[in-house]
Amino acid sequence: MITLNEAEAVDAGISSVEERNESRVFQALDSLTGIAEGFISENEEADAARVILSILDIAQAATQEGMELVTISSVLALGKLAKAAAKKGHVMALNRATVATGKLGKVAASNSMEAGSKVAATTLMEIWNFSYPENKDREELFAFSLLLKDIGAAAAGQGMEEALLNAVTCLGEAGKKEAAEKLETETINTLLLLEEIGGLAAEKYFDEALSSVALSIEETGKIALKKGLREAALQSQWALESLKIQAEEKALTNSPIVAEMALESFKFTDIAETSENIEKLHEIKEIQKKVYSGL
Repeated sequence: MITLNEAEAVDAGISSVEERNESRVFQALDSLTGIAEGFISENEEADAARVILSILDIAQAATQEGMELVTISSVLALGKLAKAAAKKGHVMALNRATVATGKLGKVAASNSMEAGSKVAATTLMEIWNFSYPENKDREELFAFSLLLKDIGAAAAGQGMEEALLNAVTCLGEAGKKEAAEKLETETINTLLLLEEIGGLAAEKYFDEALSSVALSIEETGKIALKKGLREAALQSQWALESLKIQAEEKALTNSPIVAEMALESFKFTDIAETSENIEKLHEIKEIQKKVYSGL
């Protein structure tokens, strides 16, 4: 395949999407991926970040045109670039590739692309696992959870329960890892997002997905209890009680039972909100707004 330079690849990618020339789009994206890899290896981080944005622009346009194979290939390419950037310690390029993966996953889900959205959510978790083994930044962890939630919410909006389940699984893994590392604010953030996803599942009568949300919240909360994160464990109980009510209101079959059984792991009696709880939730909402504004 002929390799294009950056300007040629960008032009070819955009025009080929308009022409629905899938093979030409692949050529453009392959060229841009190779160019970005070169910039990363040469420590030209700003240039790599610029090319990653071009890849996202073309991939999003292709996704909106229904080119799911292009979507999947682009997500995998972004994951590859994220890994290369992480190895080099290029935070800007890494973050750009991470956000691009999440945004592309959301667009895929919004366009009823189940495979594309699943690959994006899974790739995000792979990036989570290899990119921040130490000194995890709070806003970066918030971004991961928010991106996963957005993919799940978009999937729910399109009635894709399997894609929603995949996002829930990934979000649950993030919550468990955060709790295990005693990151209470980050854990509570993820629990809040799981509760939000659970509410969307209830609205769509997705019994299996809502059950999965309840189990993820229970598992995260149990780890929080073990690690002494009382506020996170308390948030787990609140979330489960809320989701149990929503499941019962929708007359779902299994999720009310799953939520009720999950609640047995938590025996807090002083569950009324305190000024400290309210302050913590306000802090988390402010961080979410700040992170969203930068995505």
